[in-house]
Amino acid sequence: MLLRPIRGAMAQVGTLWPCGGEMAERIRSFDWASTSLGPILRWPQSLKTIVDLMLASPSMTSLVWGPDAILLYNDRFTELLREHRVLALGRSAYETFAQARDVFEADIVAGMAGRSVRLLGQPYPVLRQGQLGEAWFDVDYAPVRDETGAVAGVLWSLKETTAQRWAEQALRTSEARHRLLIRGWAQAEWETDAEGVVVADSPSWRAYTGQTLTEWLGYGWLDAIHPDDRVHAERQWREAVAARDLMDAEFRLRAPDGTWRWTNVRAAPVVNASGRVEKWAGVNIDIDARKQAEIALRESEELRRVAITGGRMGTWRSDLNNKLTWGDAAFMELWGFPPSESPRSFTDFTDRMSPQGQTEMADIVMRAIAVGEEFDGQLAVVSGPTSGRWVRWRGRAESERPWIINGVSFDVTAERLGEERLRESEERFRGLVEGFGQFSWEAEPDGSIVADSPGWRAFTGQCLDEWRGTGWLDAIHVDDRAATESKWRAAVAAGRPVDAEYRLWHAATASWRWSNVRVVPITRHDGTVRKWAGVNIDVNERRMLQARLEVLVNELQHRSRNLLGVVTSMANRTVGRGSSAESFLVRLKALSRAQSLLSQGGSDSVAVEALVRAELAAHADNAPDSIVIDGPAVLLTSQQVQNFALALHELTTNAVKYGALKDETGRLSVTWELIGADGGRHLALNWIETGVAVSPETVTRRGYGRELIEQALAYALGGRTDYAFEPDGVRCRIELPVV
Repeated sequence: MLLRPIRGAMAQVGTLWPCGGEMAERIRSFDWASTSLGPILRWPQSLKTIVDLMLASPSMTSLVWGPDAILLYNDRFTELLREHRVLALGRSAYETFAQARDVFEADIVAGMAGRSVRLLGQPYPVLRQGQLGEAWFDVDYAPVRDETGAVAGVLWSLKETTAQRWAEQALRTSEARHRLLIRGWAQAEWETDAEGVVVADSPSWRAYTGQTLTEWLGYGWLDAIHPDDRVHAERQWREAVAARDLMDAEFRLRAPDGTWRWTNVRAAPVVNASGRVEKWAGVNIDIDARKQAEIALRESEELRRVAITGGRMGTWRSDLNNKLTWGDAAFMELWGFPPSESPRSFTDFTDRMSPQGQTEMADIVMRAIAVGEEFDGQLAVVSGPTSGRWVRWRGRAESERPWIINGVSFDVTAERLGEERLRESEERFRGLVEGFGQFSWEAEPDGSIVADSPGWRAFTGQCLDEWRGTGWLDAIHVDDRAATESKWRAAVAAGRPVDAEYRLWHAATASWRWSNVRVVPITRHDGTVRKWAGVNIDVNERRMLQARLEVLVNELQHRSRNLLGVVTSMANRTVGRGSSAESFLVRLKALSRAQSLLSQGGSDSVAVEALVRAELAAHADNAPDSIVIDGPAVLLTSQQVQNFALALHELTTNAVKYGALKDETGRLSVTWELIGADGGRHLALNWIETGVAVSPETVTRRGYGRELIEQALAYALGGRTDYAFEPDGVRCRIELPVV
């Protein structure tokens, strides 16, 4: 049935064989008489047939024939050789590929010995655009036979997988960067069950806190939290689980060195498509530097209030003409002098100042006197009993006697030390932030930007004028801008922290990247906002991974629905029509084999050859010599695999019961090809049984299997089938549209 159209086509070609395409013309005009193949008119029909198949193949295909391994190939294969300027047609493959002869020769020997081999991800150097680079291919080679049945040549088929390989490598690199960011940034990563109970191990938590696995599981993690924070932390966690809401809390966690460090714990429910919580995922972030900075700031402000209101404030008067200063006991004590009603020389005080302090104070006083204003400055005492103390001077010259200055002084040592600690803490925090690939910034109490942020500008490419005020909004994606501005203005009005995500322009890559912004108000002692401190964290990789996970979940749901539909239909047509449960289980196993192939490597497609070989191996592994399997690499989608696999199963089981696989006299040929042009390609599979004495009861039998082949494939997959009983066995042709 399959051979009749081929013979008819050869008769039409006549002397113009082969026809179609550049390589067909080159083969037709080549001087084959000078090769061991001889004149083309004397070629055996087996060689002509395989050349026709090779030229028609959409894959990169080549053929070596005869003991001299004479090379022929199709137009697609020519593309690999074009820039190399290799004239390989009609030459021995040993000569053309001399540099790789050891590998190539081994493959030819294997093929000539009758072996079919698939090699995945084979690297080959390819010249493209003048540059020699590495390319990767999936390679199939199989023996081809002449009229006598002897192996006369080897047919090669190549599929380039370079783009896929680079994509997989890019994905691995992206995932590695994501893991590095999370693990470098977080103290711990962990998961709980849907009820918020820890049931899975978290090596990072245990490594940080020192807990054992038994101590960590259940609610044992609470023992690693500071006793003063434990009740509050547990209440926040239980409330979040009950409300199925995000958790964002802060408490002190036991560190590896046994100390307590502030941590920010953030957790979110992981829900399935039906909205049911499957588990909780959480992460702990070390915020000890920021918390210490906040504590230091509050302490500094408190010390400042104490110093101003009751901290040994002293009064003084200076005569600039006579260079004398009078002061009360509190003032004298600030400089380490005993109380006295007599004035002291300027030099008594300047000797206890640093040279820089002397110069600064003189400049401040002279400028203030010149314009009749009050002056205010701070000096360090660098010698004497009170060395190390900071003293604040505040005074004004008399209007009638400008050389007489009256003022007050008080100790601001605690305030200065607090400010220095705060600066150091902020510097440590900024270093920590920038070390994680983030950038920080500040805003005024009303939310406007006045201070520079080199990190923001370097990331977005904005200049200083574009960044200030509300210009930073222009660097946010237009679809996220209004929501971000609204959330920021609401936070400023309420004086509450901000935690938001938006797409931010990344100048270096000219692309939008997801950024997580966290902003907290820095308050004064009275609770009013002094300024806002913010930090941006690049979370683009995490957002991309979340999107990819959603796609995978949707695909899983789609596959599950399709599979349930096929199983239901199969049950109705088998058990529902009176067949045995055993028949249903056998078909169910065939479907399971197809699903197993689909699940390998996480792919959404399966090769036709894999389906054929899997089904035959399950039923006919005792007669491999009587079976021929041949065809190009063709992939079926997950929607096609299930019904196609069941059709193969029915053909195989019928062949085992009644046909070519029943005894040693039968022969089975399973071949396939791609027919049609791009945009309308079809898989054409031919199942041909010979050497079978077809009995009348077999001919009249019309069960579920044949119904599936002739009707279900056409309905479910848009296919076309031709099922017939010939005198010596079954002939079946299945055509399906493929991508």
